[in-house]
Amino acid sequence: MAKRKKQKSIFEIALQENWGFAFAIGTVALVVTIFIFPSVSNPVLGTLAKILKPIGALFSIVFYLIAVLRFLQRDKTKRDTVFEIRNEPSPFSKEFDTVFLKPQNVKQAQAIEKPITWTLKLIQDLEWKRFEELSVAYYLEKGIRAETTALGADGGIDIKLYQDDSGKPTTIIQCKAWGTNVGVKQIREFLGVMTHEKIVKGFYMTCSEYTNEAKEFARANKITLINGVMLLKMIERLNADSQQRLLALTIKGDYKTPTCPKCGIKMTRRTGKKGDFWGCLNYSRGCRQMLNLRKTDRTFTQV
Repeated sequence: MAKRKKQKSIFEIALQENWGFAFAIGTVALVVTIFIFPSVSNPVLGTLAKILKPIGALFSIVFYLIAVLRFLQRDKTKRDTVFEIRNEPSPFSKEFDTVFLKPQNVKQAQAIEKPITWTLKLIQDLEWKRFEELSVAYYLEKGIRAETTALGADGGIDIKLYQDDSGKPTTIIQCKAWGTNVGVKQIREFLGVMTHEKIVKGFYMTCSEYTNEAKEFARANKITLINGVMLLKMIERLNADSQQRLLALTIKGDYKTPTCPKCGIKMTRRTGKKGDFWGCLNYSRGCRQMLNLRKTDRTFTQV
């Protein structure tokens, strides 16, 4: 007969959980001791409450001490295991690129050789935010006013181009740094956004490819599809200085680890019941953003 698994005591749980758990238990014990026990009017229960009052106070003190201990351990672990490196903001983005490195991998990160020229593989390796930054930077190099939308729900628009003096966007762009082909469903949705915004010119950019259905639908509705190969050719048609500026921007810092769409910080690779995925480092603060791994991510070692 299998042995029943031993249940953990509340003290053992408090020593393993986040400091907030022990703090909450201590606070509940304190409230019961100070406010509940004195208010008991029944003689028998009142006597029992007087006996339990010092025990409740001791219980509260113990859990507050555990909370302090867990908080200090958390702070020390954070200092010892994570370095937060904030790069200077790129000329095309107001946000800082944040890279989290484990100490044992710092030398490995420093030893990584960055690309020295434009290739299709480089474009396909880019995480979604860096791919958007490259796309908007390309149009800026062409002398076209281009703006990215804020983090979060973008309404199906990642970049807006302004090509006249009206002050209104003339072209909208959707970017997808996917490892799989973009289907007709996404192009239909993009057409809906164009119609809603009353924009007749739309570009759809991806580092991968499009399905045949998507190509036919885009052709029928005059939507320009740009894949990784075409984007590479567009960049190679720029002058040498522009190409180098774009390259420097694109490979600055960690350009492979995806950025959290909600928080704007680099995500971390986690393992769940259904396999590996990208999770936000602010999970403990309530961010539940997750991204699927692409094929290129499966062969990429995060540092």
